[in-house]
Amino acid sequence: MSFITIGQVLKASGIKGEIKVKPLTDDPKRYHKLRLVYLSGRPYRLLGVRIGGGFVYLRLADVEDRNAADALRDRLVEIDRVNAVPLEEDRYFISDIIGCAVSLSDGADIGRVTAVSPAGGADVFTVTDGRRTARFPFLKKLAVSVDTENKRIVLDGKIFSEVGIYED
Repeated sequence: MSFITIGQVLKASGIKGEIKVKPLTDDPKRYHKLRLVYLSGRPYRLLGVRIGGGFVYLRLADVEDRNAADALRDRLVEIDRVNAVPLEEDRYFISDIIGCAVSLSDGADIGRVTAVSPAGGADVFTVTDGRRTARFPFLKKLAVSVDTENKRIVLDGKIFSEVGIYED
């Protein structure tokens, strides 16, 4: 079974087993259509979903109190890939981008994608090679090719030098 990550559990919410989730999807309302999610490979039937303040709150079967909910802290919320919504052209699941090797059109390796953060008009990619960390907005004009199946992204070197920054 292949999973797609759609959120991350932040903490327990209240005393009745509800969990607070940071959504990792463009449209958190999609949670309302789900019947089943996976945390660490274990399936949980959804009993309730509410959205507020940019977060999703879930009630899961077999999670009946705060202690059980708190035990799920930091776990990824996943769905079976067959239940994922179809993506438009040139759109990608964050979970497919994480781990991709990133290089420039001249062959220089930048590192691997370790995080994708939504930021206005373009997601910001964080890439590290173990020594240095680079961040850049993922712009159409920057991407030469994106191959999520082979986990490779090639960027235009000239544009990367204009929009990419390295942490000191």
